[in-house]
Amino acid sequence: MFRQNTVVVIGAGAGVEYEMPLGSALVSSIAEDVRFRFDRARGLEPISGSVDLFHFLYHRFREDYDQLNRFMGAGNALASVLSSAVSIDDALYQLSETPEAVTLGKMCIVRSILKAEAQSTIRPSVRFARPDDNAGRDGWIEQVFSMAISGLKQSEMEFAFDKLTFVNFNYDRCLEHYLYWPLQRIGIDEPRAASIVQELKIIRPYGGIGSILPASTDFVAYGGETDLLKVIPRIRTYTESEAIHDGSALESAIVNARLVMFLGFGFHAQNMELLKVAQLGFRRVMATVKKVHTDNRLEISDEIMAKLRCENSKLVELFDMTAPEMLRELRPKVLLTVG
Repeated sequence: MFRQNTVVVIGAGAGVEYEMPLGSALVSSIAEDVRFRFDRARGLEPISGSVDLFHFLYHRFREDYDQLNRFMGAGNALASVLSSAVSIDDALYQLSETPEAVTLGKMCIVRSILKAEAQSTIRPSVRFARPDDNAGRDGWIEQVFSMAISGLKQSEMEFAFDKLTFVNFNYDRCLEHYLYWPLQRIGIDEPRAASIVQELKIIRPYGGIGSILPASTDFVAYGGETDLLKVIPRIRTYTESEAIHDGSALESAIVNARLVMFLGFGFHAQNMELLKVAQLGFRRVMATVKKVHTDNRLEISDEIMAKLRCENSKLVELFDMTAPEMLRELRPKVLLTVG
């Protein structure tokens, strides 16, 4: 188990193994969804763009054609900007003075996440309404779960995640969804599993879609459907001025951590700024840098050391591994540090 405070920082790369959208694929998909074109012969049915997204907007704004037309125009503007954008966040920043474009972009982010969840490797099976027992067993969340419950009796499972704080820069709910099921797989009943997941310390700098727990007021089923306009106020993009999180809680978690692990993180300047702390400390850092060019790694190491105020460079270690590889292959190192 984790006996000392540990922070797990989750980036987009950590979601790849669960089939979450990443980078250019997400940009391309959203551009295709919002490039609305019509043919008079087809009436209100678009000949390009997402039909179901158009129908959602049409039924919501059919009494206000001017607003509907603004959304159609904003969709085409967004598609055009996305043709040269490296991320949806950058495109929405360019169009931040067009509120319909920002709203439409965020709707597409939520749609893409929910669609990816529904098709993910850990999605519930149709037959059992839960993931297959082996789903995700090779993933990084299983590795964290395995370490967290090590050395605990079943009666002590409520303490498994006491020393863990997750800083999730993604919108998906793979973490919560996955942990909910293996707790039950090892014999914890559903109410206890739900309670343990509810108490997880998860900080989402840019918000999230909602809880995967049905009893929660902000419940949105994993891979399910929801009112997009109702959900989008819960999320921010990284180019917006204020993140949705408790900054003091985030800083406190890092200041008090013995170990900080970066999993699939991109080390974007604004995201690193959110992790900045003022207090120097003897905190160790382990970070995955799979597919990051070696010429970038010294600068990444220096940036981590500066923002997280590590006492010396030897405390920052970068590994040319994926998240599950690092947690699996370096499990003894992790547990000897905080176990």
